[in-house]
Amino acid sequence: MKRPLLFVFIGMLLWAKVCNGQTILSAQDAVAYALSHRPELRAANDRVSASERLRSQAGLIPNPRLLFRKEDFVDHLNVGENSQTYWEGSQLLETSGKRGGRIAVAQQGMDQSRLQAELERRQIVLNVRESYWKAKAAQSLAALYAQDSDYFRQVIEYHEARFREGKIAEVDLLRVRLQGEQIRAAAANAKLDSEKALLMLAQEMNTAPNSSWLLSEGFETLEEPRPLPPGTDATSTRVEGQLAQQAIVGAEAQTRLQKANGRPDLLLTGGYKRDVDIDTPVAGVQFDLPLFNRNQGAVAAAHAEEDAAREDYQATRNQLAAELELAHREYEMRRDQYLQTFKPLREQAIEISDISRAAYQAGGLDLLRMLDAERARVDAELSYVRALEGFHLSVVALNYAEGVDQ
Repeated sequence: MKRPLLFVFIGMLLWAKVCNGQTILSAQDAVAYALSHRPELRAANDRVSASERLRSQAGLIPNPRLLFRKEDFVDHLNVGENSQTYWEGSQLLETSGKRGGRIAVAQQGMDQSRLQAELERRQIVLNVRESYWKAKAAQSLAALYAQDSDYFRQVIEYHEARFREGKIAEVDLLRVRLQGEQIRAAAANAKLDSEKALLMLAQEMNTAPNSSWLLSEGFETLEEPRPLPPGTDATSTRVEGQLAQQAIVGAEAQTRLQKANGRPDLLLTGGYKRDVDIDTPVAGVQFDLPLFNRNQGAVAAAHAEEDAAREDYQATRNQLAAELELAHREYEMRRDQYLQTFKPLREQAIEISDISRAAYQAGGLDLLRMLDAERARVDAELSYVRALEGFHLSVVALNYAEGVDQ
């Protein structure tokens, strides 16, 4: 019995160690969590359910109507024998096409609600991915400044020792301290920005911020954007284009409904009349004569809405095409800048800084040049991180512009 208990105890210790450690969070994990916890998506799904109920309601036929009437109350003491009794039932037949028109309009409303829910979902995916890479860049900057601050702390201690030994002037010590304070202040700001970026990521995920999050995506890994499916364009893959197309279909359905509203329906009636022990069947039909009002104004307005929807669709096509072209150019520019400019610049700045440090410690370089080399290194590394951040954000934007950000 002792060995199973020992294994259980060891397992509990390992589990506690995992729970107290960092929480690995990938970009896909952040997106999945947001999609399952954002109340906006639940609200959008509720609207889809409401539109489905309206679609069911639109398909119902009118209720029948029952009429009971008594007339000629000559003798109030003998009502049943001396009065006339009418029993009539009526049913409206929508021969004008109103029911089909209502169904079509409600169907388009339901399809539009679903597309709106999908648009809300894609907006959330976009915002979470952007927040993730911004937080990753902020963490990288904070780590960079922390390393530089630790290095300058050692440099200050080294120069303070040399100053006490009388080997350097006080002004050189002050210069080193000033540079170190500037780096330390920048490190504090970078840490604050990193915490703020995590808060923004947590807000997009609709969760409490977790300081133990370990953003696991490789920051220096250049991911490729997802390709468009063959035979498609941004208008067909982007929800915005689908909504614009849906608006045309909805406007056409509304036009058909307004035309149907201008046509008469048939009201069929049937029953019997009883008058002094004589039963007489009654039947009839009723319909409006569309002589003056054929719903002309509403039909003309619906046609105008059709034209407006088509113009909006064309404007949306132009806008989506421009956004896609801009996203492509930005992605290519960010990628080329990182590979051809900022990455080599960082490598050169690090090499110069390492050489300057070694030369200064050997006495072959003055303090000012060494500090200039350190400042150039910090600036190059800062530009390097910003270039990587811009690249990752351009990939996210390009995937969204192509409509393949699933």
